[in-house]
Order: sequence, then structure tokens, then C-alpha cells
Amino acid sequence: MRVRGNAAGIVAILTVAALWGGTFTAMKSAFYSADPMPFLLTRFALALMILLPIYYLRGRRPKITRMGMLAGIMVFLGFALQMEGLTGISATKSAFITGLNAPLVPLFELILFHRRPRARAVLAIFLGVLGLALLTGVIHGIPLTTGDLLTLGCAVAWALQIVVVDKASKVLPPDDVAFNEFLVTLLLASAFAPVLGEYDLPLDPVVIVAVLYSGILATVIAFYLQAWAQERISPESAALGLMAEPVFAYAFAWLLLGEFLSPLQLIGALLILVSIPLAS
Repeated sequence: MRVRGNAAGIVAILTVAALWGGTFTAMKSAFYSADPMPFLLTRFALALMILLPIYYLRGRRPKITRMGMLAGIMVFLGFALQMEGLTGISATKSAFITGLNAPLVPLFELILFHRRPRARAVLAIFLGVLGLALLTGVIHGIPLTTGDLLTLGCAVAWALQIVVVDKASKVLPPDDVAFNEFLVTLLLASAFAPVLGEYDLPLDPVVIVAVLYSGILATVIAFYLQAWAQERISPESAALGLMAEPVFAYAFAWLLLGEFLSPLQLIGALLILVSIPLAS
């Protein structure tokens, strides 16, 4: 029996959320000794080293487009703001604030392309936002720090990335979308590292494992899957699927750091999971 495109796309985007959820613990651990920009540079250099031989084996060259490069700019901004913010806040809090990109996607779709969200998507977004509020404690009025604000900027960048990838994936195959994103992010990270005065990347076991996990699983595989999934599902469905990222981040934090969900946070996590199929 053949799996329907929608179902396969949702499974793929949830896999992306799981892979990205694991990066928060990995990066937080690495940033005790490494700087964000060299880490980002190395992560995407590794990703390109893996992706380029695939083109060679297929006998074709990567295609670079303006839409693909725009997606790359959004990826750089998303990661750069997230990493700089992560140096000042916890991994789980960073994951939850990043998840706020989901309700921004329909807004940008409406503003940029005059695409009105469906009623089910609006309901799903409401449930997802409520779930995030319970998970993060925003509902109780937790004050925002510099790290919080940087990560909010990251959420805006990721929302725009989802919108742009939706357009790019209609004219580019998934590997070309990923190549554009990897190349632009690598170039911008190389340019901004000296501007920010960030050079440290010690080759200790924690940093090496974090780079390998982030570069291979959370970059090459995850970005390919995201582009593949967005050929099959709507931007709203992709955004809501990626809202599960903080849930997976909490799971990794529980397994590796011994953190637990409070009853309210557990309800929030369940609301996020319920919201995902509503938008499909």
C-alpha cells in the first residue's frame, strides 16, 4: 500500500523536528568552550563536503537561484541569532522560543502572497501557540532577556525560511535547495566570525560530537527532508510539524540532562502534537 504524500510529508517534517530538537543540547554543551560563528562555519562546511560528492556521482552541477540564496540568508539569520541567544539562555527555553516561528508563517503568507490560512490551520495554530505558552511559561509573564530577544529574532527568520523554501521547492529539487542554504550560510558565517571577534573552536570530544551531529544529521539529512516534505505539504503544515521541535528538545534534555516536564508543560507538549495533523 502506497503512503499518501501528505502523510509521508508529515512524517518527514516530524523527523526534521526530532533531528533539530537534538541540536539544542548539543550546541549548548559545545558553547561552553566554542564560539557560535566558528561552530556554524564548521557545521556547514562539513555539510557541503558531504553534499558535493553526491552531485558528482549523479553527474550534474548544483543550481543556484535567487530564491535559493534568499532561503540561505534566512537559514544563516535563524542559526546565528539562535546560537548567539543560546549562549545566554537554556537549551529548552531556546527551543520553545524558536518554535514561535509557526504562528508567524500564515502571517507572512498573508502579507507576502495574500494567501489566507484555512480554518483548520487557524485552529491548529491557536492550539500550538497555547501549547508553547504552557511549555515556556510565557502565560505566567516570565520576563524577556537579551537571549530571549535574539531568539525571537531567530523565530522570525525561521518563519520566513519556511515561506521561502515553500516557493523554492516548487522550482528546485531538494538537494539544490539544501545546497543554496548551505553555501550562503557558510559564506555569511565566514564573513561574520571576524566581525564578531569569534574564533574559538577547540577540538575536544564534546565539540567534535556536536559538530558531527549538527553537520550530518541535523543539516544534510534534515534540510533535504524539509525540502522534500514541503513539496508535499503546505507551509502551515510544515510550520506546525516543526513546532514539535521543542518537544523533542525536551526529550533530549530529559535523557541527557535529567530534566522533567511539569504537568502544565506536559499538557502544552500534547497540545502541540494534537495541532500538527489538524493543519494537514
